[in-house]
Amino acid sequence: MSLPNSSGSAAASARRAPGRSRFACGRRGAARLGRFALVSAVLAAGAAGGCRSPLASHDSEQLRERIDAAVRTSATRQTESLPAAPAAKVERRETDVDRMLAARRQELDAIGPQSAQLGSTVSGVVPLTAETPRRVVLSLREAVESAVRNNLDVETARLEESITGQDIIRAEAAFDWVVGAGLGWERVNEPSVGILFPGSTDPVIPNVTNQRNWSFDAGLNKALESGGSVSLSARTSYIDNLDSNLYVPDPAWQSAVVLGVTQPLLRGFGEDVALAQVRLAQNNDKAAREAARGRLLDIVARTEQAYWQLVSARARLVSAEWLVKVGEEVRDVLAKRREFDATLAQYANAVATVEQRKSIVIESRRRLSEAGNTLKVLLNDPSLPVGGEVDVVPADVPSEAAFEADLKRSIETAIEKAPEIQQALIAIDSSSIGVTVADNGRLPQLDLAASMSWFGLDGDFGGSYSDIGSGDFIDYAAGLRFSQAIGNRAPEATYQAARLRRSQAVVAYEQAVQGTVLSVKNALTDCVSYRELVEQNRAYRLAQAENLRALLVDEKTLAALTPEFLQLKFQLQNGLAAAEDAYFASLVGYQGAIAALQRAMGTGLEANRIELDAIAPAEADY
Repeated sequence: MSLPNSSGSAAASARRAPGRSRFACGRRGAARLGRFALVSAVLAAGAAGGCRSPLASHDSEQLRERIDAAVRTSATRQTESLPAAPAAKVERRETDVDRMLAARRQELDAIGPQSAQLGSTVSGVVPLTAETPRRVVLSLREAVESAVRNNLDVETARLEESITGQDIIRAEAAFDWVVGAGLGWERVNEPSVGILFPGSTDPVIPNVTNQRNWSFDAGLNKALESGGSVSLSARTSYIDNLDSNLYVPDPAWQSAVVLGVTQPLLRGFGEDVALAQVRLAQNNDKAAREAARGRLLDIVARTEQAYWQLVSARARLVSAEWLVKVGEEVRDVLAKRREFDATLAQYANAVATVEQRKSIVIESRRRLSEAGNTLKVLLNDPSLPVGGEVDVVPADVPSEAAFEADLKRSIETAIEKAPEIQQALIAIDSSSIGVTVADNGRLPQLDLAASMSWFGLDGDFGGSYSDIGSGDFIDYAAGLRFSQAIGNRAPEATYQAARLRRSQAVVAYEQAVQGTVLSVKNALTDCVSYRELVEQNRAYRLAQAENLRALLVDEKTLAALTPEFLQLKFQLQNGLAAAEDAYFASLVGYQGAIAALQRAMGTGLEANRIELDAIAPAEADY
């Protein structure tokens, strides 16, 4: 049921007689009662923000409890059977090779390629211009800081987070006060039915309406967290009858102040529905922040791995150039001894071996140049453009720090901090908000509308508002409107779809947990394996150095260089270089595995002391 507008038209109101004092006493009691009723309705609507409809379904609450239990179970299931004690620490240990060769350790370490020095005099760029490439020494920390500061993926993620922050403001702005105003002019010249008294030939009321009217209005409106709205408006009309002196007052100022409130009582009731868009915007902002954190973690891990790949490629070039150097030494010795005991075949074999090793140097330099360009793309540093001829020289070498695998704590940390899991939890909450809104949408539409209007009429503007202040002329209106679709199929389908989407979100959370746990476990496996390889390859390199050292001792006592001896010498040089490469590769693999573990656990930013700050709108203005 709805009530008609009780304010009436401007023209009709203008015809009211000014003698209003005889109605004042009877109206004041009604005015007090009306004020009390309307103010109570407004307060009830405002207080309804923290309420829920008494007809709201409790099924969604039970389902939410089951979902919360499923989420907790999915997380605890991954760790409840794991022992609390970590695995044995993998660290530097003394092997049989170490004990056997301890007396010659320094000598053996000096034999072979010195990859740890990273070839400070070696060029790591394939020349593409006539100029000598500029050399830049770069530490790992400097590389990570540059990537975090300049990387375009991170910049995109930060901008996205700033956008979602503005979306929150836009959603909250739906509850701001809205001010409005209007101005209008009307020229009326139209016929109407006149009124004749018996015996009179002229109508008492003219049968032509000839007016010149102005209208002014202003108002405030605010949406309530209860789902309703409250409004306060004032309007004034200036009515000037041009062809008659029968109207009093003429011209007339008619003014009114109207206080109104609307409130849904079932569908659309309560802050759970009214604030749904605000909460969804907040969740989107949280999800964007987690996405930005995930991209930042990716960039940090990729930068660290690219840096260590650059180290590995440079160490491989150092090893390849060492092979050429020692090969040329053998070739030059054979060239001098060709007149004595070296055969042409021996010399030719040495020459071929050196040339083959030079090809390895070219290939190693190509890979090193590509590794440098890959790192420069991630850094996006203006001083290190990808198109520039800059030789990036790593300042850091891989560490042999011990590693202790703690599977249970690593998984628990990942479940708490991994961006993918946090985003999945946010998605569950957002889908739960959708269920709440859809559940409320199944209720019938029952809306309350109430208004209270104060009127004034006088020959001047101030007098009309003085009449309003006296409170002699007050209108009240209240009404309820009900509607419900027969069968209610669309809201029921919407509700079921919302529940299914929430179930999808729970499944996605379980998948995120499983994927994160898998990444953590694989990274831990790599960390342990590569750290063990570091120890094994260190002993392997030591043994290969002793092997070559023994051959060099034999070389000084042999009367002639046999083909077999030369072939063995070349093989042992290759073997030592391969052992050096394997040792350095295991060190680099160990560092890369640690970076992957920190990414999987979501701790890469803390490990590098990096904080994610959203870009202010002014900073994002291009």
